Amino acid sequence: MKTAQKITIPYERKPGTIHSFFALKFHDGEEDRAKVEAIEAALNQAGVEITLMARDVEEWGKAEIPKDKTLMRDYAFPAMQQCDCNIVEFSEKGVGLGMNGGFCYAIGKPIYVIAKTGSDISTTMANIATKVIFYDKPEDLTKPFAEIARNFPRVILASGSKYRKATLEAAGIPFEVIVSNADETSNQSKNLKDQLADIAMRKAKAVFEETKNRGRRLIVAADHNLMFDNKLYGKPKDVTEARKILQTLRGSRDIYSYVGNAVLLAEKDKILQSVNLTDSAKLAMDNISDTEIEDFLSSGTWHQVCGGANTNNALFIHVIAGRTSTAHGFTLEYTKDLLQSL
Repeated sequence: MKTAQKITIPYERKPGTIHSFFALKFHDGEEDRAKVEAIEAALNQAGVEITLMARDVEEWGKAEIPKDKTLMRDYAFPAMQQCDCNIVEFSEKGVGLGMNGGFCYAIGKPIYVIAKTGSDISTTMANIATKVIFYDKPEDLTKPFAEIARNFPRVILASGSKYRKATLEAAGIPFEVIVSNADETSNQSKNLKDQLADIAMRKAKAVFEETKNRGRRLIVAADHNLMFDNKLYGKPKDVTEARKILQTLRGSRDIYSYVGNAVLLAEKDKILQSVNLTDSAKLAMDNISDTEIEDFLSSGTWHQVCGGANTNNALFIHVIAGRTSTAHGFTLEYTKDLLQSL
């Protein structure tokens, strides 16, 4: 028999969807599998994706939990932490369901109890549930969970940057991406910091306008530039330009990463709180050789990075002063400041 493997749930969600842990009391045979598949189809229609231990870890009985591990502690609990919420099918009570609900309640994950109409929901489970939803057939679940998915608190990144995604992932923050189509032309009448903050806010507000039918959300946007010797360096247009920039910056300890940040806490068509600030970090680049530059350029990671390299993709760049996230091109701390409001 195969050995069960832990699952990793990506932190990036599809726009307007949520990812839920799913639990129910299992029995031998195919009946439970068919029941799960019918419920999952209804939830998927609502924008809810699920993780299920019996299927995703135990592979319907084809994968075995090692003797030195347990399903709940080593597989289920870590998965619950990565999910947005927990759906417990409680038409039939089970000890594992109580453990499941108790753990999610302790870590602050919303718990949605679903059960066939007329089922007896224990007082404990009813008290920890965010909502109890009764149904006669699986299709009855689509409408209420579509509403839950649409209004579920979410961080929305107004950028397709893989480095900004990586920053949120490293912080363990689930998010979705809606790339802003805002005008990014700089207002030359403003100083650099105000220019970057202005562009970031344009991006955030464009996504705000696009998501006015959504519930509470935290929209985060940024605009990034490097400065050296009073000259700005954006994303190089080709490898030749990237090479020139690296040759210019190498050996310097006076490189500055400027990031305009915009964070909007919104609900429906209302902006509840906002942050719009430009932060800076001081960087240094090792005095790398031409050969090291060529080796770096051959990796192709210079694409879509201001200056062609930063602390995300190059070991030869270091933060001397300021926030590491600002050096990466996205000041995470401003997002964290408002995150509790979700």
